[in-house]
Parts: sequence; C-alpha cells; structure tokens
Amino acid sequence: GNGSSNASHLCPRAGVEVMKLTVLLLSLPLAASQSAAVVDDTWEWDPEKPDEPLDTASQAVSQWLKDEVVVPRKKDGWQNNFCLCIQNGNIASWYQMASSMYVVDTCSQSDGFVLRTGHMQDRHVHPLQAMMACDTLKLVSYCLSHEAPEALPMWKPMCDHAHYTVPSCDVVCSDSLRLTTGLLALLTMLFQLRG
Repeated sequence: GNGSSNASHLCPRAGVEVMKLTVLLLSLPLAASQSAAVVDDTWEWDPEKPDEPLDTASQAVSQWLKDEVVVPRKKDGWQNNFCLCIQNGNIASWYQMASSMYVVDTCSQSDGFVLRTGHMQDRHVHPLQAMMACDTLKLVSYCLSHEAPEALPMWKPMCDHAHYTVPSCDVVCSDSLRLTTGLLALLTMLFQLRG
C-alpha cells in the first residue's frame, strides 16, 4: 500500500525524465549519421566517366537482386519481399503522393532493378524532382533495412553519394532510424514494467 502511493507520487517526474531521455536517444543516431556522412571520401569526379549517382545506385541494387554480387545473407527470397516493399511504396509526385512505380521500371530477382532516372535528372533545379529522388532513396533504404539489412553497408556509400546530388534531402542511408525505434520500444517496455 505505502510503496504504491510513493511510486505514483514519483511517476510524473519519472515520465518527464523518460521523455527527456527518449528525445536525447532519438537525436543522437540521427545527428551522428548526418555529421559522419557529410563528406563522401570514396567518390571522385572523373570527366572521362560521367556519373549519374542514381543510376550507379540502381545498378548496384540490380546486381544484388540478381545475385551477381552476393549480399551476405541467407538465401530466403529476400529479393521478392524487397520488390514488394518497393512496389507498395509511395513517393512525391505531381501535387500528390503516388506509387513508386512512376520511377521504378523494373524490380524482380530475375530482371533486377531499373529506375527511370530521367524523371529525376533535373533535381538540381526542379524541387519536385528533388523530392521524388529523395523519396526514392528513402524507399530503397527503408525496404533494404526491413528485408535485407545485411545490404545496408553496401548501400550506404552509393546512397550517400546520390543523396548529396539532391537538394534538401534528409534521407538516412543507414539503419540508424530502425535502431532508434527498437531502442525506444525497449525503453517504453522497461518503463511500463517498472511503473
């Protein structure tokens, strides 16, 4: 009896402290991932070999889907689930959110991954194309993090390179948001058990 009234007296203060801790924990991985990825040291411009980073990223995903480059993961058909995730995703479009299939031409284990990057080639000057490109990077990052997280270290350098060609894009090319969500769920569960 006496202990429970004492706990209810402390609960409002504990709730405030939990919220402060949650905000701090949520902001750390995002800040770290954004500051660490500001410079991509792995890429250099070569005028003899012009590069469209979205094409390069798309071609890499295509190789992973077709097992031309092996993703260090068990053979569980992740490619089909990844493509379902991509096909069911939405991206910014003309005045509304629309199916990602506007920019995704192909996604399958047999045919690979083909983006219609021509729809986003003027992303430097057209804000809508920039939003479409950013949403496409977010969608691929999201689908990989849920269907083949082992591919994220392979994806991150290409995504980062493409990301810096998209004005005002806030994509997180790594799994840090998923980690943060899991940590938040764990903290919530611990405090519910405690309180």
